[in-house]
Amino acid sequence: MPLRGAQQEIDMFGREWNWSPALMPLIGVALILFKTLVIICGLQLLRYAVMVEQRRRLKFRLAGLSMAMAIGPLAEVSAYAFAPQSLLAPLDGFDVIWNILLAPYTLGESINSAKIMGTGLVFAGAVAAPSFGPYEKPPESMSSLRDKFVSRNFLGWALVCLALAVCAFLALPQKRQNGGRAPVARGMVLAMGGGFVAGQRYFLSSTATVVHTSFDEGNWEMWSVPLPYFIIGGMIFCALTNALLLNKGLSEFEAMFMIPTFVGTSIVTTAVSATVILHETASLPPWRLLGYWFGISLVVSGLVIIARDARRELSSCNDVGVEQLPGIADIRPLNTEHRAVVPVNIQEGARS
Repeated sequence: MPLRGAQQEIDMFGREWNWSPALMPLIGVALILFKTLVIICGLQLLRYAVMVEQRRRLKFRLAGLSMAMAIGPLAEVSAYAFAPQSLLAPLDGFDVIWNILLAPYTLGESINSAKIMGTGLVFAGAVAAPSFGPYEKPPESMSSLRDKFVSRNFLGWALVCLALAVCAFLALPQKRQNGGRAPVARGMVLAMGGGFVAGQRYFLSSTATVVHTSFDEGNWEMWSVPLPYFIIGGMIFCALTNALLLNKGLSEFEAMFMIPTFVGTSIVTTAVSATVILHETASLPPWRLLGYWFGISLVVSGLVIIARDARRELSSCNDVGVEQLPGIADIRPLNTEHRAVVPVNIQEGARS
């Protein structure tokens, strides 16, 4: 009898342990939602650093960079160890949701019906797409990673990325030197370029596989070949390039404009690369595949509405006026409704 009871306890423990694969996607989702909130707070701190006086900028910039480039990415790496890339990609739309909810209070940016409607579509798509997408992350090995990175699909994708990078560099408008607002097209290139680089998350998910294989399984033989170094180097390169482009864009344009454009490009790139390189959606039945891409389209549609509204507001701003008045240096208002005027400095400029 005691032996039978012990066997039942082992069976019960075994059944409880077998539930862990069902919890892994939930852990990944929770981590990616935490990541989106932390990164948005960091990006808003970077934007706020441009709005304050020079002596206070450094501390806000350091805090923003630490959240956007350290805490957030660590949570993201952990998330991709628990859930597939195609499942987590639509949840990046919560970047915009957090931004819409926080920006009016933290940055003084305005909210209108277009932003509300776009945010609603993003939320609906961010919930719908993961519901139809793949739930389980298939076990990876160095052999399977080698088959994916040393393949025609990856070579073709790399050539497409290189061609788009060259086109973006050639099409990037120069920043105006007279103190006026930079061209909107420049913001589009910076935001979409950063989003495209950030969407190369197969490096991130593959890094999670490399780390898991090394530390959890004690397999260190993989480091004798170049592939792990290429994967980790690709992740670091994409993270630094993405941060550089986004930080540059946020220093010149509103968060309401930059973040939706950045996130939309990132989501589409992540979902496409997960299909082309990692083959994560290959086993989905047609009805789930259709539902998944419908959810992605909802997210992108909402982001397009928000970005177009922000672009319209930017285009309608009058660059000549308050920003170029004498004595008002380095004041970069978020929109025309929040322009700051200092009467004393204006009068001094007029006398001169």
